[in-house]
Amino acid sequence: METGTDAAVRSSRAEQEYNKRWLIGVTAGPLAAGLLAGAWMFSVAGNLPDPLASHWGPDGVDGYMSLPGNAAIAVFVCGGSGALVAGLAIAARAASRAVARIGVGFGLAMGIAMTGLAVAVVAGQIGLDDASQASASAPVIWTSVLVAALTGAVMGWLYRPGEVERLQSPETREQSNAASGPLLSATARAAAAAQQSLAVNVSMGPVKWLLSLGVGALVTLSLVFILPQLGLLGIPAAALMLAFCQGKIVIDPDGVRVLAGGFWKLMPLSYEEIRGESVEDIIAMDFGGWGYRLTGGSVGFIMRSGPALVLTAGFKQRFVFSMPDAETAARACALVSAYRTGSGDESAAPAV
Repeated sequence: METGTDAAVRSSRAEQEYNKRWLIGVTAGPLAAGLLAGAWMFSVAGNLPDPLASHWGPDGVDGYMSLPGNAAIAVFVCGGSGALVAGLAIAARAASRAVARIGVGFGLAMGIAMTGLAVAVVAGQIGLDDASQASASAPVIWTSVLVAALTGAVMGWLYRPGEVERLQSPETREQSNAASGPLLSATARAAAAAQQSLAVNVSMGPVKWLLSLGVGALVTLSLVFILPQLGLLGIPAAALMLAFCQGKIVIDPDGVRVLAGGFWKLMPLSYEEIRGESVEDIIAMDFGGWGYRLTGGSVGFIMRSGPALVLTAGFKQRFVFSMPDAETAARACALVSAYRTGSGDESAAPAV
């Protein structure tokens, strides 16, 4: 049910389902609009010049593009950018519900308006043999701007996120207590005495492929029309994104560190630097999103919202390491504590 005009009163699970449905809608909508625009462009291909005018300067047309190129921009750049902005707005609702609603409206409006502009470029060239005298269709531009503004306003008004649950889940609370409990502490002391290490693989899951391919495609489409060879930069851009969408948290006698992508060392901490450790539930957008994050007094390798190993260092700085589950976070926390306090020394190890 709704209360007032802003927040909905929902259970935590119902809130997750509500935002999941909106996330699917705001990402699929602009992309679908881009696909429809691209399909329409190909349907009128027989009445278009080749290549199409794509850019206008003070002296008229000064840039050209193929029809497939213009259609790709409509889908990936126009529709994709709108979907990205609206999707990030929903993910950012933890920081501000008002900003999230504005972001959803703005993202959808931007995606529709940009797609409409791509359509207007093509519509203005129907029936021309020579694109050098072409101009974008003004009626299509103004219609798309009007539709974009109305859609953005309505969707921003309809989207009503509730409060984000910031209390620790019962499972995380239980594992947080277990991390300092006698059983897990004894196991961690024995592991530290044997100089054992713990390597925890973390990942954003299937979304890492979507993000990596999306970044690679965006870089390629942004540069290929400047110089075709520059489009190849999309490959290292995708690879770099993939490296920061997965990694390994390593805890061993030397300290704690992240290996982004399995090889790029980040956030190295020696036990002399660590002042305390804990298991906490985190919300990714509190750190500005996912990946390697630096925000305020925190440094994080954030793969998801949920359980994390949190280490405090000097000047109250926090180092946040996403964990796949609360039980793994508790094991990691106990091992860090054993190494940090020196309770893993052979002399301190319990007799077997």
